[in-house]
Amino acid sequence: MKNKKVLLRGFDKASQPLAEQTLTRAGYTLASTLTTAEVVVVGPLGFDTDALGPDPKKAVLIWENLRKNLESPTTGAQQDLPRRPVIERGNSSIRIVGIDVPLSGATGGQVPPAERFHRICLDAPFLNAARAVALGAAQGLPTSLEGVTAAAKTTVVLWVAHLLNQPVARLNLNGQSDVTELIGRYVPAGQGDEDWNLPALARLGHLLKPECLAIIQQALSENRSLDWAESTLIQAHTGLTRSRWRFQEGIVPQAMRKGGWVLLDEMNLAEPQILERLNPVLECPPSLLLTEGDGAWLGQGGIPVHPGFRVFAAMNPSDYAGRSNLSPAFKDRFLNWFQAQPPGEAEYRSQLQFLIHGQHPEVIINRCIYQGDRSEPVHGELASVEGIDGWIDGLASCQASLSIGVAGKRDGILFTRRSLNALLDLWVARIRESGPSAARTALGASLKDLYWNRIANTADRNASMGVAEAAGLPVEDAP
Repeated sequence: MKNKKVLLRGFDKASQPLAEQTLTRAGYTLASTLTTAEVVVVGPLGFDTDALGPDPKKAVLIWENLRKNLESPTTGAQQDLPRRPVIERGNSSIRIVGIDVPLSGATGGQVPPAERFHRICLDAPFLNAARAVALGAAQGLPTSLEGVTAAAKTTVVLWVAHLLNQPVARLNLNGQSDVTELIGRYVPAGQGDEDWNLPALARLGHLLKPECLAIIQQALSENRSLDWAESTLIQAHTGLTRSRWRFQEGIVPQAMRKGGWVLLDEMNLAEPQILERLNPVLECPPSLLLTEGDGAWLGQGGIPVHPGFRVFAAMNPSDYAGRSNLSPAFKDRFLNWFQAQPPGEAEYRSQLQFLIHGQHPEVIINRCIYQGDRSEPVHGELASVEGIDGWIDGLASCQASLSIGVAGKRDGILFTRRSLNALLDLWVARIRESGPSAARTALGASLKDLYWNRIANTADRNASMGVAEAAGLPVEDAP
């Protein structure tokens, strides 16, 4: 089948680029029309094969099956591919999916905690996105992850930051976000000493006594405010009184000083003119003039920018409701722009295998096989349930169908990894109450409570229950 001309049908804007990339790397040629195509690859949205007419020469392949065949490490020459750990720790860097990322030594801010990620399955979409984040971190490239809801865009940035012990400031943007959240604003001065404008005092150093100037310069070099004794001394020598207002820096200048990461979540929900304020921050090297405050300059020739400072963004496609169209100038500054892929049936099956058996799937990236280390399963007690492998296959098939078939309806119902996690939690809780022999009844009741009750439209609910029944799942307890 290699070297055949392939036409893709039934893909959305988020999933088609990855499918095209995978096929071209595997030796296929992309066709632009049905007439020139020899093979039609059908994606998750489906395709009416009647459009092919009576032509027997055109093969029709299901993308999910073809992708599994292409990515399977046990077929053909792929048996000889090298194996590498997902994470390789060194003294001064960590290799993440083949990308060496130096440890920045950043201070301040919140490092994402380990307990946030104990349910994360290291499947192909997640590891490909993690590699993009690692690349941005290693090369200092502003990085944006674009993809549909529940493609783990935010989670993958936080996961990489956790591996690097890297502080992250996450800002959820919306239509009411303004520049003050990003850059800073004036706030009433408190009783402390933070309200001295040290850069302004330093510019008047020729008018100050040497001991006062030395105190100010030392505080600036250490990136701190004055303590009580220093403040009292300067006030006594100069007769100056402190301002009733002080400039409180936003998350961007703070991260630039201390080496934190800034994560702009739901970036294209903010107004474009607000985001444009970040254009100089997204340059290489970054810089920022605090015109909103004391006019301090962060960048070459001014206050040094910590080498660990990075900017990441996560966003849904622009055709989602309420999203802004970002300007070409702004988008161009995100030199590392990655299309994050949602999970399909194979990924849902891998997620269930990981939660129940503690085993990550094998993933091929750049001709290497990666697999996460085995771990203690979150729901290991389900492994002893009779017929659990059949339940795993049925749940994965049903979840994949529901995530496509119900998504986009007027009810706005989504079935995602989060939904599947909640379903397993409830299923396990009910098995603990009633015993393993009640596993089937407990699953049917859990599906009813967390899945079918979410769907308002009767026809959609019945169709979804039919999908579950076809996959071998219990629906007799549903309304």
